[in-house]
Amino acid sequence: MTRGGQGTVPHYAGDVVGAQLGLPGGGLHIYLTGDLLHPPMVSDPGIWSDGRQWRRGAALHTLQIAELAELAAGEWVMDIGGGLGGPARLLAGRRGVHVTSVTNSPVHAETCRRLNRAHRPSRGSVAVRVGDCQRSLPAGPFDAALSINMLYQVKDHRALYERVFRSLAPGGRFVVDDWMLTSLATDADIAALTRHFQFPYFARTTTVEDDLMSAGFPPAEASLDLGHVARGPMADHFERQMWDHFAPRVISDWPGDPVGAPGRPAYGRLMIEEFVTAVNLTIDLYLRRCMTYRRLLVRKPSS
Repeated sequence: MTRGGQGTVPHYAGDVVGAQLGLPGGGLHIYLTGDLLHPPMVSDPGIWSDGRQWRRGAALHTLQIAELAELAAGEWVMDIGGGLGGPARLLAGRRGVHVTSVTNSPVHAETCRRLNRAHRPSRGSVAVRVGDCQRSLPAGPFDAALSINMLYQVKDHRALYERVFRSLAPGGRFVVDDWMLTSLATDADIAALTRHFQFPYFARTTTVEDDLMSAGFPPAEASLDLGHVARGPMADHFERQMWDHFAPRVISDWPGDPVGAPGRPAYGRLMIEEFVTAVNLTIDLYLRRCMTYRRLLVRKPSS
């Protein structure tokens, strides 16, 4: 599961599914986790075995990141790759922080702004900025920055980390939360991932800390490996929940097929099949220890 909409379309402009559901840029993920757009990487079989709970699981995932980042009411936070702003609104409402959500997608930004206006706790607490995180980020200074499940779309991780470092106040915290390749991943594995997810720029467990340190951060204060979630409850329950819980609604909303109804822009069964195939590829990589999921905390020196 990735954080984003239909990744084959630049900047999500061609997301007919999200547009039909009133959340342009959200794609198929709207059915799964609403406006949060990242997987529920929580070690809870009860959540993974009940598709109705996946949005709650994604929210718990976000709040666990907030806990590691030590977010406190009144602080200023930057969410890099903020998607539709679901995490930003959740953190504004539950942690009382001010969030600047950064995205390179004008579609995401517009949807996020509309949702912010309708979400009372976000009014005045969530701002949206459009830009390439490798080239510029809001100046801040921010008390904390978050990057959730989006690095595979960023070609130059070091450039991103350098800009985060500059935007943080002294003592500011940065949490990187993402799926990452291990030293066991092969070129063939990366090629297969790229065919399904378009982008090949996955973080690597062997270099992520060096990349952060090159930007000026000290060694990580915390490094949590969540690969057991993918190898356990996600592997056990993902595909069945996709077919039993989500597929009936998606297929009902998007009937037909490319042969029988070639004029339609999306086909429910085809979308489910392609998504299940893509995520099952990642599960296989997790099981073979070629991929894992990491959450790291680094802190900008105070002086």
